[in-house]
Amino acid sequence: MELDVSRTVADYAVAYPPSKRVFEKLGIDYCCGGKKSITEACESKGVALEDLAELLKAEEARPQNGEAVELDFASMSLAALSDHIVRCHHNFTREEDARIVALLNKVCSVHGRNHPELFEVQRIFGELKSELETHMLKEERMLFPYISLMESSFNFGMPRPPAPFGSTRNPVAVMISDHDKAAEMLVEIRNLTNEFTVPGDGCVTYRTLFSALEGLEKDLHQHIHLENNILFPKAIEMEDAGTVSDARALQEQACGIHEHGHEHSHGHAHSHGHAHGHAQANGCGCGCNH
Repeated sequence: MELDVSRTVADYAVAYPPSKRVFEKLGIDYCCGGKKSITEACESKGVALEDLAELLKAEEARPQNGEAVELDFASMSLAALSDHIVRCHHNFTREEDARIVALLNKVCSVHGRNHPELFEVQRIFGELKSELETHMLKEERMLFPYISLMESSFNFGMPRPPAPFGSTRNPVAVMISDHDKAAEMLVEIRNLTNEFTVPGDGCVTYRTLFSALEGLEKDLHQHIHLENNILFPKAIEMEDAGTVSDARALQEQACGIHEHGHEHSHGHAHSHGHAHGHAQANGCGCGCNH
């Protein structure tokens, strides 16, 4: 595969998903650090561009052996992608967080005396878990629903609905900052555990803990990649391309009675503004004033 050095790591991760497996192997960050150019990323890891090209070519030729083909996330609607992130990644994170807390408690109580670094792992993971819980709630209750509403509004030819946070760029910047913090904590945990290497006196629970931590890290890489490199840029691009409305304009358009400058109500409205003998021209019942 011939590398295009003008493209970023994120470009490759989005356009050619199997490249993520190669990036993981080389320790190249394709989620939080995805904006780096291919050249810059290789230089930071001491990897020759020719070697990366060969690894990507080998990955492309590797037989799937029954592995599931990754979904085409770049072509998904923003609503579908948001739903996928919640169902597949938020739910997984919550389940694994609870399991890892229990495993850490057990391993620290048994092996903490000989491996005091476990208590630092426990502290950092507790902070990571708390940060992720708050982060995911903000996405599920505020950002994702708004992105889906905005997309739906544009699909129906309506203007962008008003947002309590102004531009979508504002919460997106906060979410990306959260991602960066999470990535830093994951690196700390990886370093403290010597790349998740189980010591000679480690028991089955010890190995299970390190496997769970590594699995969570890998899932968070994909999770953050989908948001940083696909969902958020597309949402901002959609917002920039669409028209903006204030709350009253949106409500009036949704009501439909102002269309073409005159009132409609199930085809029965009279010239005096009555519908069903009750609705006045300045009160259609939807709550808007006209």
